[in-house]
Amino acid sequence: MHFIMAIENDPIASSELETIFQGLRQRVVITKFTQTVKEYVKSSNPDIILMGLTFRDKKELEFVLELRRDVITQSIPILALIPKEDPTFKSNLKALGFTDFMVKPLFKQALLDKIQSLIEEYKFSESSKTRDNVSFVVVDRGHGKVLFQCRANLKRYVFPEFKKIFTPNFLKSLQGEYIGFDIRAVPDVGKEEVEVFERVVKIFIGTEKISIIGGRHMGAFIEHAQDEEKILVFMAPNEFEDYMKVEDQKKEDLRKKNKKEKQQSGGGGGGASAEPQEATVASETSSESETKVEASDTEATPENAKDESAPESVEPKEEENKET
Repeated sequence: MHFIMAIENDPIASSELETIFQGLRQRVVITKFTQTVKEYVKSSNPDIILMGLTFRDKKELEFVLELRRDVITQSIPILALIPKEDPTFKSNLKALGFTDFMVKPLFKQALLDKIQSLIEEYKFSESSKTRDNVSFVVVDRGHGKVLFQCRANLKRYVFPEFKKIFTPNFLKSLQGEYIGFDIRAVPDVGKEEVEVFERVVKIFIGTEKISIIGGRHMGAFIEHAQDEEKILVFMAPNEFEDYMKVEDQKKEDLRKKNKKEKQQSGGGGGGASAEPQEATVASETSSESETKVEASDTEATPENAKDESAPESVEPKEEENKET
């Protein structure tokens, strides 16, 4: 069963596609062109994409070129569905990223034959690459992350190559980095493949979590994975990127918090040691003053004593004057 994705904003053309595919034993998704669908295409890895064009929105063409830059979607056949004959578009078809085109309105058998032909060519091309490829795993490393892009059958091609890649020195060099496996281009993933992956992730010592970009294989990991604390599963690469940003922000916040606490702890200790010294000085000064006062009191004469009591006799007189 093939997976066909049709992107069509024209409601009439979209309805025609629904009629054409009705009753067929194919998995078909018909949707509008949005930012969300762009990510879904990258994650779901369809066997063919039907792209309805209006020639009025340049984002349609930019999206196709974006797919061609992605290692997972770069070879997927893209059939352009155009509103009318356009010699300029036809001459630039390949440069714009399209595999072929058809002019609307579409006829059922002609469209189905075209789809079947393009998918067969695509599958044959991919199988040839698998036979001729020296490597079935592409290592994309940089900016604190390592992403292993798996591009063939896991049991037959990818897992044996892991044994060559994961040497002790290489694994040691990965400590502290984000580790991810992109398996969107893998044809099939079942319970056995998930179990092997769970054994693979255990060799990354010092790494808390391993990320899997599963695409349409995400369900297999959700169903069969046992070590859920060790494996994180994402649908698309942008989700993996967002996860790394959040984790980096957490680390940065924790670093700032620890630095602040350290500064406060150091500053508080210095202040505490200074205050008792000041208090001691103040206490000594106060004691000296008290001693002088006491000495002065001792030396006071009766005349001085009269002076001290003088204000007591003056105050009532002042009060009397006020009352008068």
